[in-house]
Amino acid sequence: MRLLRLFLLGLASIYPLYWTAQFALFFLPASLRALILQVPLTVVDISYLQATAVLGRQDSLPVGFESLVAALLLSLVIWCLRGDSFLAGGIAIVVMGQSAMLPFLNDLIWQRGLSFETVFGIFATLGIICFGLQRILRRTGGANFLDRLALLSLLAVLPQSLLWLAFRLNYPYFGTKFLLMLLIPLYFGAMLVSGVPLRSSRESSKRVRTPVPLSEIFASALVAGLLFAAIGLTTHFNAHRGTVATQEIPQVSAH
Repeated sequence: MRLLRLFLLGLASIYPLYWTAQFALFFLPASLRALILQVPLTVVDISYLQATAVLGRQDSLPVGFESLVAALLLSLVIWCLRGDSFLAGGIAIVVMGQSAMLPFLNDLIWQRGLSFETVFGIFATLGIICFGLQRILRRTGGANFLDRLALLSLLAVLPQSLLWLAFRLNYPYFGTKFLLMLLIPLYFGAMLVSGVPLRSSRESSKRVRTPVPLSEIFASALVAGLLFAAIGLTTHFNAHRGTVATQEIPQVSAH
């Protein structure tokens, strides 16, 4: 029953946490800088998958630097506010690290190749992922390497795989490369963290026996449902507005 609750919590939490991380790392920083510097802002995409915006001028910051700083600050806020005492808080830190790693992996594989900025960004974001996984293990426990790896896979890896599979079935353009860029660093980090033994204490043994509260699962599922509804309404409104605008354009025929 405890393993089923862990899986349900991961499944209910992963979508709202992933979309919120995309918004916080790739939309919010550019919006704040555009507001402060009084420069144009271009909204690239707002969809079920992501929210992305860029400044309307040439950006001098290194690729991925802005999202890395945002991921570090937000992870620090979660840790300082003791949000990692909940399993969803640990998953949030993991997703922040995964999302911040994407620009560096894209730059390494398809753009500039190997560089100091890219290597530094990959190791820094991998550190965020491992820190989040370690906070999860402090909450769930684990007797040995296989037990810890199984718990992390059940809570973090498998729910993400099912989410990306659902996106892949509904959106043909959703590539497998994107899936591998998200899951391979996560599983590698899970193996690293699982190899570090936890300190055995009476308090940690109690945490191992503590089931996941149903209220945490229901709250995550409710947030996911509200997020789906909000994005769905936004998409429907934009599509309807585009249709009306198209109909209002006068048709001029050449004679």
